[in-house]
Amino acid sequence: MTASNEDGGASAQAGASNVAGAPTQNGGAPAQGGAAPQAGAPTQGGAPPQTACPNPVYDSAKKLITCSNGRAHRKDVAVCTFTTPPPAAGGASGAGGGDGTTICQSNADCSALPYGYCSGDGGFSLSTCHPGCTSDSECGTGMICACDGVTPGRCTNAGCTIDADCGANSLCAPVSTTCGPNAFQCTTNLDECISNEDCMYGSCVVQDGHRKCDNAVCGRPFLVADAPRVAEIETRGDWLDATLSPDVRALSPIQRAQLAAHWARLGQLEHASIAAFARFNLQLLSLGAPSDLIDACNRALSDETAHARMCFALASAYGAAPVGPARLDIERCFEETSLTAIAKLVLREGCLGETVASLEAVAAAEVATDPAVVQALARIARDELCHAELAFKFLRWALTQSSPEARHELACEAAQQLADFESDARHGERTRTDDRLAMHGLLGSDALRAIHLAAARDVARPLLAALFDIEVSGAA
Repeated sequence: MTASNEDGGASAQAGASNVAGAPTQNGGAPAQGGAAPQAGAPTQGGAPPQTACPNPVYDSAKKLITCSNGRAHRKDVAVCTFTTPPPAAGGASGAGGGDGTTICQSNADCSALPYGYCSGDGGFSLSTCHPGCTSDSECGTGMICACDGVTPGRCTNAGCTIDADCGANSLCAPVSTTCGPNAFQCTTNLDECISNEDCMYGSCVVQDGHRKCDNAVCGRPFLVADAPRVAEIETRGDWLDATLSPDVRALSPIQRAQLAAHWARLGQLEHASIAAFARFNLQLLSLGAPSDLIDACNRALSDETAHARMCFALASAYGAAPVGPARLDIERCFEETSLTAIAKLVLREGCLGETVASLEAVAAAEVATDPAVVQALARIARDELCHAELAFKFLRWALTQSSPEARHELACEAAQQLADFESDARHGERTRTDDRLAMHGLLGSDALRAIHLAAARDVARPLLAALFDIEVSGAA
């Protein structure tokens, strides 16, 4: 690949355009870190490109080196320039302290802040005021000033400042995935995707030392129309468990970025599990289910909230910036109301999803050494086991309420879900993870493959076979 110090070195100049990877206000897709596949062609792996940044060109507006493969990276620190001045000071009409809590409708409401602007990053459809910037020194720890040549820059999460922070064969590039807010992170030419749009299924996440498409599910997924749904991640500090503080001193910038992405993604999934149990609670009530199932569901909902807070706390510690969930889209999530449809959801969300989540957490806790990580994984493993038990308990009750035809339909569904799950586990990419990452809770795909196959073969299959009183493997 082209070394980072050979990818261009023009000095900073003024200009105008949206910064790649920085939070945008006018729409458009930010440029992504990593090596890009051909435009418009979703990938599920494949050979990485041979050059990290072919045909480098300095973009004087973004203060980045842009590459013909879709990558952009930050070689040098630069001062942002802009052509549109911010609102005049003294005209703020919003209420609040101007630190992300002032509700606003336009940039004019934020003129009390230096280079103030109005953004929807506050979540829950509320736009709030934020200060802008022109240099990194005006942003907090773990952030840089991402330039927008039209308006003042925006303080953006960053696991690196310039290419030199990332070491050889790595670039400090803007990235945007569901595993974290828009940010600058160390990337390499081994990356197989650069954004979620490059992945036919799932999302582009950091695993095994590089970015790749992944559709694995941890915890109870929130399924809508058979697809898992999660909230985006944004910068916020109110979803953090303050008791967890991992030791990051021995980790490289790339390792910290990998762990931040991993735990942020788990936080997304645990957060989605809250919605799954909230929906399940209403579904149980609509079916007239026994009170012990309602009690267990309420406890599970509280558990998943605690899990999400632990995961986001670890992600924030590794990424040196607070992260949490944005709004969760719940549109059309209550369309399945029949007993059979709900039981099919529970088969996938609970009998498989929760069982796998419990065993994954157990295995990760066994090899983890960081006390904060072990504490989080031990709690998650214990709770997810209870949640899996709830799923099988509900299914047992649902079968007593079902007709012979519905029982047969559910048996066929269970057989198909098991077959699909085992096929996905067998045919996934075979790679190992760094032992140091495993010490902080990130397992390699070889270990996950074995866990998933064991969960299906040794736990889910015999339990489902006992419930249906048949050989589930032959039900289809």
